[in-house]
Amino acid sequence: MKLHDVLMKKAQNKELGHFYVLEGSGESQETQKLLEDFVHHFIRDYYQKIEGHKQSMENLMDHPDVLVLGNLTQTEDPTDSPFTVSESDAVSRFFEFKAVQSKRKFAVITEAHRINTIVANKWLKLLEEPYGDSTIFLINGRRQKLLDTIHSRAIHLRIPLPRTELSTEDWDEFLTTTKSLSLSQFLDKFQKGERDLAFWVNELILWESQQTDDPTPKQALEEWLKNYREMEVFHQPSATKWSLFYSYLHERVLPRASH
Repeated sequence: MKLHDVLMKKAQNKELGHFYVLEGSGESQETQKLLEDFVHHFIRDYYQKIEGHKQSMENLMDHPDVLVLGNLTQTEDPTDSPFTVSESDAVSRFFEFKAVQSKRKFAVITEAHRINTIVANKWLKLLEEPYGDSTIFLINGRRQKLLDTIHSRAIHLRIPLPRTELSTEDWDEFLTTTKSLSLSQFLDKFQKGERDLAFWVNELILWESQQTDDPTPKQALEEWLKNYREMEVFHQPSATKWSLFYSYLHERVLPRASH
């Protein structure tokens, strides 16, 4: 069952959580937009299918019972500055009043990386004690390591990126390029590229599956994936995970791909 359907079922059963943190499988603008679109579609479907609203909700900010805090990728460039006092106070004030048109209010905070200790402390009571029927979605598109006060109070959701097709020629070009780059050059070129690390890991798995039946490379890949997933669980820095990927390519893939 898709995550959207799971949340809708919880909403129908009046089991929807109060505070969710959403992350994707990468750290790109594509990931950020995917997460924002997911939240938009869920809130729209909630109001239309659960509460029976008729409006189209083309823009979340048009609904009086929805607060969007942060710069939407579709309209503005993101900023790295922390949320201001007035911005952070707006979230608490929003939930102090009853819903205007609905039974449930939603707040969507689009930029988790802009939450500092001051802001987190301001929201502490809000995250612990919801005001009536309310749900907060915090979008962590950059997969920022969250403050403990935020992390411990949230239900964490991971949304996989849709797979895009990559031709054999593109993969070969990627390997050829990688062979000629130092680690620092590799990080500069690919860490902030259009395709994130999760995409290239999937391509690596696909490439390995098309090789010979020799079990040794497949065992090596299985061990490497175990290390990679541990890094995912413990939220290791992006550069560390890319470095691990680079090392595997040079040790295990490029020697075979060049023959």
